[in-house]
Amino acid sequence: MSTLFNVTGLHHDSVSSDIRRFINSFTSKHTQRTYERNICTFMMWYANKMPEQLVPEDLPIKNAQFVEYQTHLRNHALEYENTTINNMVDAIRSLYVFLQKNEYNVKSINLDIKSLIENPQHAGSLFPDEAENMAQLVVKQRKGVEKAALIRMAYTTSLRKSSLLDICFKDITYNDQYGYYEFNVLVKGGKKIPVSIPTWLYEELLTIKEQDYYKQYTDDKVFHLRNKAIQAMMDSLRVEMNIPKERNIVFHSFRNVVVKVGSIQEAKEQLGHSNIATTDKFYKHMNMDLSNRPSMRMHNKIPDNVFHSLSKEELISLILNDEAGTIMRMKLKADEIVKQKEVL
Repeated sequence: MSTLFNVTGLHHDSVSSDIRRFINSFTSKHTQRTYERNICTFMMWYANKMPEQLVPEDLPIKNAQFVEYQTHLRNHALEYENTTINNMVDAIRSLYVFLQKNEYNVKSINLDIKSLIENPQHAGSLFPDEAENMAQLVVKQRKGVEKAALIRMAYTTSLRKSSLLDICFKDITYNDQYGYYEFNVLVKGGKKIPVSIPTWLYEELLTIKEQDYYKQYTDDKVFHLRNKAIQAMMDSLRVEMNIPKERNIVFHSFRNVVVKVGSIQEAKEQLGHSNIATTDKFYKHMNMDLSNRPSMRMHNKIPDNVFHSLSKEELISLILNDEAGTIMRMKLKADEIVKQKEVL
């Protein structure tokens, strides 16, 4: 994971090392990255210091000062949405609860401020590896095979829950020209769009028919899960994966996974948006890491040959800890190289 502050050689009881312990308490590396960015953003605004420079005396904050921070975010040039601001604020609030429990001279109650009004339909963002982890974890639940297939269909196709629950086996046909399975689905707005899925995913759908309980159904529907069961599934997965509530991870979050993998144009097409402005409006703040902006790259003084100093294992680890979209593009390129070598 790329760190925004250096923890090498810290004293055991330093502020920075305790902040690192707080960040590492979250299972998801993506949650860790988000909290790390949010903490750095706040500390630079409040104390004009990066976390590794902090001392205990920098931490106490009044309620009025935290309200001022929320106002600062509302007026920020990046035009944060209310959901993003609430997430940034909640991350700091959680940190101060942790700091108070660890006997720092802070009052977490001073960070209790009114949240900004959000779009009630807004769902938090998931990364592909988190979604797949959910599919693997849910297998041990009742109807686990079916639930895992539903999750993989949800994050692969970006279809809404209602559309997924309406799919019948007879609707899915094989396209022998291109080698995938496809079906048409009625989406929001009353239009039908074609959806394709890989062969392995269709074969996973067929395993649902092999479950003993499936024999009771005669409607040819792929999925037979009630909304209450799906809600309970998501609640248990959030707890098991230690996902903070402020991320607002719900079933609809699987629909957002495509934004982490493809371009905004690809996301528009898969999400079925008629206007790319709609896609941009809802997803422009999901990738707020600005480290790859031109303003950061143009002053990069790190030589290209730095990679030569790493071992093969270190390089592989570096690659696999990058963002999902970057990893996917590298895997596609690597697959092309491997296939070219096989031809030769």
